Amino acid sequence: MIIALLGASGSGKSTLESVLSDKYNLEKIVSYTTRQKRDYEVNNNDYVFTTYQTFNDMIDNDLFAEYDEYSKQRLYGTLKTDYASGNKVVVLTPNGLRQLKRNLPNHNIYSVLVEAGLGTRIKRYINRCGESFNYEDKNEIASRVDRDWSMFLGVNREVDMVVYNEDGCDLEEIARRIISNATR
Repeated sequence: MIIALLGASGSGKSTLESVLSDKYNLEKIVSYTTRQKRDYEVNNNDYVFTTYQTFNDMIDNDLFAEYDEYSKQRLYGTLKTDYASGNKVVVLTPNGLRQLKRNLPNHNIYSVLVEAGLGTRIKRYINRCGESFNYEDKNEIASRVDRDWSMFLGVNREVDMVVYNEDGCDLEEIARRIISNATR
């Protein structure tokens, strides 16, 4: 079984991924990315950070089960070999989910859209930046909101389940509902 989590920036999909991994022993699939590492991130744990050229070489060698360009040459993708066996959890874009379904037709993929209100998402992004929040971060938020709006428009009709993750939600309860529905 593969549980694919989708959601706009700040929706809490990565936090939910950690709960599903920790509480339900789902193996977290670590995405490759060309974006810069944030101070708090750990290579090979949060993402596998690589160069744009190396990522494109991996595309040419048909190593990815799915990949997508999120913005400004920020590529994300997961390896075919990571889906070989066992129960998995992965964070994807809507296009990544479509590719995964197309490229792994014999896998049991259960997709979940994680939603949170715009105010909640913006507040989470600002909190992630911490005291170093600046004008460029404000522009990044605006860019993400625009990009996410079009990227996730109508995706609720493509997924198996939609969950709402506002501040104060019980993520363990949300994870329990996902597991319950995915294993029916």
